Amino acid sequence: LLVFYLSAVWSQDLQQVKGIVGESITFEIPNLQPDTEINWRYRPMPAPSSTNRTVKIINRKIKTVSDERFKTRLQLVNNTDSLRINKLQAADSGFYQVEEFSLKRFQKKFQLTVYNPVPKPHVKKMNGSVELGNRTCTLLCSVGDPSGVTVSWMRDGKSLSTTQLKLTQGYNVTYTCVASNPASNQTTTVTPSDYCLDKGACAVTQWNHYIVIIALCLSWLSL
Repeated sequence: LLVFYLSAVWSQDLQQVKGIVGESITFEIPNLQPDTEINWRYRPMPAPSSTNRTVKIINRKIKTVSDERFKTRLQLVNNTDSLRINKLQAADSGFYQVEEFSLKRFQKKFQLTVYNPVPKPHVKKMNGSVELGNRTCTLLCSVGDPSGVTVSWMRDGKSLSTTQLKLTQGYNVTYTCVASNPASNQTTTVTPSDYCLDKGACAVTQWNHYIVIIALCLSWLSL
C-alpha cells in the first residue's frame, strides 16, 4: 500500500523522457537564481519508493556526484541548471527529481526510459506461392534482434500493419520497411521489381522479342 501511494505521488506532474543507449538526454528546467543550491535525486525503476541524492549543484556548477555510475557522464547545459546525461545506459532508466535545497520552491520530476538503438531493417524474398491462380511474390521485413521493436511495411506514408508484403502485381511501386521503438526508427525503402522479377527470364523474353523483329525484317527483305 505504501509503495502504491508513493508511486501515485510520483506520477503527479511526471514528465516522460525517452533516450537511446549510447546517446545523450537533457532534463530541461527553468533558469533559477545563480546562487541557488539544487539537488538531483535518482531512483531506479520500477518502484519510486525512495530517492537518493545523486548530484548537488551550486551556482550552476556540479559540486558532488554521489553515484559512481554517473560521475563521468554528467554536465550542465550552457551554464544553466539543466542536467545532461551522456553515453546513456539501459540501467539509467528510472525516476529523477530536481529541487531547491533550502526553500524547496521549485521541484520537477522526470521518468526516463532508455531504449536500445533500433537496428536497420532488412528485406528478403520468401519462397513464391500461387494464390487463386496468381503467382505471389512475398517480401519479408525484419530485424536481427526484434526485442522491443515494431516492424511493418508502409506505402505512401501509411502503415500496412504487416511484416510480409504479398504482391501479384505493382512491382514498380515503392514500399518502405520500418523498424521502430518509442525512441527512434530505421527504414529501408525498396522497389519490389528488384526482388520479384526473374531477371534471367526477362532477359530471355527480351532476346526472343529481338529475334522475332529480326525474323520479320528478314522476311520483308526477301519479298
